Amino acid sequence: MPSERAVFIIHSIPGRVRLGVDALRGDPARAEQIAALARECPSVVDARVNVWSASLAVEYEPDIPLEAVLSELAQIPELSACACLPATPLAPPRCAAPAEPPSPGRTARLAVRAAARLNAASLAVPPPQVDLKLLVPGLLVGSGVLQVLTRRTPEMPHWITLLKYGLDAFLVLNHDRIQRVFAGAGADPGAGADPGAGADPAAGAGEAAPAASPGGTGS
Repeated sequence: MPSERAVFIIHSIPGRVRLGVDALRGDPARAEQIAALARECPSVVDARVNVWSASLAVEYEPDIPLEAVLSELAQIPELSACACLPATPLAPPRCAAPAEPPSPGRTARLAVRAAARLNAASLAVPPPQVDLKLLVPGLLVGSGVLQVLTRRTPEMPHWITLLKYGLDAFLVLNHDRIQRVFAGAGADPGAGADPGAGADPAAGAGEAAPAASPGGTGS
């Protein structure tokens, strides 16, 4: 008797369709028989079965409509549900496109944001002995330097990319700190000095000396 188990289209392009067939599970011998029966269909060029994924890949003549191929496959008891299948698989839900195209800068910014959140969370755990604003850039730069010293190319970004990531992370994470350093270095050195510190000592002495009396000298 025809099986009532599910049959559905996983993927299809002109000349090839992959079907999900629950009847293929658990019986490799019968699964191969189903593939052999599928290969006997007039429009089918080849058919291969995958027991682990319970799927049947069918290659057929590209100029033959998929509906005709499904109708032929429906003559196989386990594939009888093919007669009721739509000619096209259900479209998967579309994922939202990223707001920014992928790039090293975008990756660095995402890593920096994650590190900033992790750093803020770590400050709540006493004692805050490690500053991730310095640790994360240091790890990135250290990884790049290690690649150069060991002349190895592990499964990770190029050492130049790591150095760039480290520099970007340091500049972004420590932006306020860097601004304070430059603000302190650019301040006027004499802004807090005593206004009278640079006065001419001779001029001050002359002002302090009393004026000579006209009659103070005598013959």
